[in-house]
Amino acid sequence: MAHYHDDYGKIKSIETFAMNICEHFLSSFSHVTRAHVYVEEVPWKRFEKNGVKHVHAFIHTPTGTHFCDVEQVRNGPPIIHSGIKDLKVLKTTQSGFEGFIKDQFTTLPEVKDRCFATQVYCKWRYQNRDVDFEATWGAVRDIVLKKFAGPYDRGEYSPSVQKTLYDIQVLTLSQLPEIEDMEISLPNIHYFNIDMSKMGLINKEEVLLPLDNPYGKITGTVRRKLPSRL
Repeated sequence: MAHYHDDYGKIKSIETFAMNICEHFLSSFSHVTRAHVYVEEVPWKRFEKNGVKHVHAFIHTPTGTHFCDVEQVRNGPPIIHSGIKDLKVLKTTQSGFEGFIKDQFTTLPEVKDRCFATQVYCKWRYQNRDVDFEATWGAVRDIVLKKFAGPYDRGEYSPSVQKTLYDIQVLTLSQLPEIEDMEISLPNIHYFNIDMSKMGLINKEEVLLPLDNPYGKITGTVRRKLPSRL
């Protein structure tokens, strides 16, 4: 099927391919009333040296996996989701956790400078099928990285993972009208400063220890406001 729909050697997008699969089963088999297709694009890049590309060797470059989820019922339009997963990012400063609600049971102190590490999972729904899926996916990924890191020369302070998550969603919906809603999950992966005082050394947050202890998983969904029917 990939060869049949490859448009002279190249599938335009995994979203289009997923829609083709749905259409094939719904049009070919009368007893099929619903099709649900999930596709991942494995990020392989051809070996290259001095501008010369290798004829058959590739390297896996996991800088965010592109996936899509398409569902369609007979005589209905496809419902198309795209997403990014396994996008690992970290910044060593310009991050804190402050301004949160406190009560008599709060034990967590506010922090104004900490390491911010996470593995981005981001999924969004398109309003229709008339979309340049590859361009939109790239634009979303750029927004995620922009709001996480900030300007290259000075960064951008994040008062919380929750705030960064929300800012990504708001900027995405404001810049990409083809997207209806967006879900993001950002696990708060902890890296702590190692105490080297017993060795007579001062660690100025240059050596960090990643922990596999349970950590927070921050999730949120933002969708466009429905127009008034009045």
